[in-house]
Amino acid sequence: MSFKISDVSKTEKNAQFSIDKSEVLNNYSEIVKLFQKDADLKGFRKGKVPINVVESIYSEQINEELKTRLINVHLRKLAVEQKINIVKTKDLEHGDVNKNADFKFSLNFEFIPEIKLAKYDSLVVNKEIFSVKKKDVDDAINSILTNFASNEEITNRKKVKKKDIVSINFSGELDGTLVKDLTRENAMVEVGNESLIPAIDTEINGMKIGEEKIFDVDYPKDFPIKEAAGVKMQCKVLVNKIFKKVTPKLDNEFLKKIGLNSKSELKERISNDLSKSYETKSEGTLRKNIGDKLMSDNDFDFPNSFIEAEETRLSNEYMNRMSQQGIKIDEVDNKTKSVISESANRNVKLALIFAEIAKLENISVADEEIEAVLNSMAKAQKASINKIKKYYEENNLLDDVRAKLTDEKVIQLLISKATIKEVKSKKSSIS
Repeated sequence: MSFKISDVSKTEKNAQFSIDKSEVLNNYSEIVKLFQKDADLKGFRKGKVPINVVESIYSEQINEELKTRLINVHLRKLAVEQKINIVKTKDLEHGDVNKNADFKFSLNFEFIPEIKLAKYDSLVVNKEIFSVKKKDVDDAINSILTNFASNEEITNRKKVKKKDIVSINFSGELDGTLVKDLTRENAMVEVGNESLIPAIDTEINGMKIGEEKIFDVDYPKDFPIKEAAGVKMQCKVLVNKIFKKVTPKLDNEFLKKIGLNSKSELKERISNDLSKSYETKSEGTLRKNIGDKLMSDNDFDFPNSFIEAEETRLSNEYMNRMSQQGIKIDEVDNKTKSVISESANRNVKLALIFAEIAKLENISVADEEIEAVLNSMAKAQKASINKIKKYYEENNLLDDVRAKLTDEKVIQLLISKATIKEVKSKKSSIS
C-alpha cells in the first residue's frame, strides 16, 4: 500500500491510496472463501459450493465487501502509522474494484490535532460569594405570595387598563389565511407587563368587554412562530373578561395553609434555602471561571463536524423546550443561532480539554460508577434499573454518562489544585 496525504485545513486532510493488485487478490480470495462457507444452494452441501459458482452468484456482494474492507483496513493503517486521530471521513472517490488490478481511492478526513495544554494544575480563579440580605428574603416572600395569587373578575368596570388580567380570543391572519399557531381561545394576558408584542399590548389597553378589534401588527424577525416572523399580520382580538390579581395577606391563615406557624419560621426557612441556593450559585461561578481560564489559556483548532453536531443537539433541545411551552417552530431564529453557536464552540473546546486532562492524569470511570448513576436515576423515576439500563444501552447513552462522570472528576481535580480567591458579590441578590 502507498498513500499520499495533503492538507485541506488545520483539521482536515486529503488522502490518496493505491493498493497493489496482489493485496487486492489476497483479500478477494479470503472474502470468497467466507461466502463459500455460508453459501447454501440447492444441489450442494452447505460450505461445499464450488468457488466459481460462488463467484458467479455473489459477485456484486463480494466486490462490495472487498471495496469496504480495503478502504477501512488501509484507513486504519494510515491512522496508526501517522498517529492521527481520525473522527470523520467524507468525499470518498474510487474506481471499480477488480481482483486482478490495483485499487485506488481517495477521501478527505477530519482529525483532532495534537493538543498541547497550558499549565492547568495551578489555576488562579475567583469564586463569587453571595450573602443573604433582608431584601432577598422580602423578595422571596413576595414571590411566594404572588404564586398564591388568584384572579378575581372585575364586574364594576368594562374598560381594560394597565396591569389588568384580560381573557381574550386572539387570532392572526396572513394574506387572508389563518395562522393556527397564533390562534388562542380564552387566553389570559396581563396588560403592560411586556409579555405581549408592544403593538398588541397597546391595542388591548383601553378596549371594553365584548369589544372586537382588528388591526395590523409587524411581528419581529426573531418571533418564534415561523409564519409570523418578520411579517405584517392582521390580528383580531375579542375581550371576554377583565380580572385583577389578588395577592393573599401574610397572616396566620396563609401561614397555616403553607404548613408554617409563624413569620419568623417562614423567614428562617427562606434564609436557609437561599443560603443553599447561593452556595450552588457560588460553586457555579467557580466552575465557569475555571472553564473561562482554560478557554483563554488554550488555543487550538478542532474539527468543524464537532461544532456542527453540538449545534444540532443544542438546536433540537431549544426547539423541544419551545414545543413543551406550546410554541411550534420549524427552525431556530438568527439571534438564538448565534447564542447556540457560541455555546457549542465552548462546549466542544472544553470537552476536548477535559478529555486531554483525563488522559494525562489517568482519570477513568469504572463500570460500577456508571451503574450507581443508573441506580439513582431508577430510584428518582421509580423505575426498574433494568429498564433504565436497557434505555441507555439501546440509545447509546452510556458513553455520555461516562463522559459526564469523567468531566466531573477532572473539574474536581482542577478545583483541588487551584488557588481560589473568594470575591464578595456586588449584586444585592441573584436569580
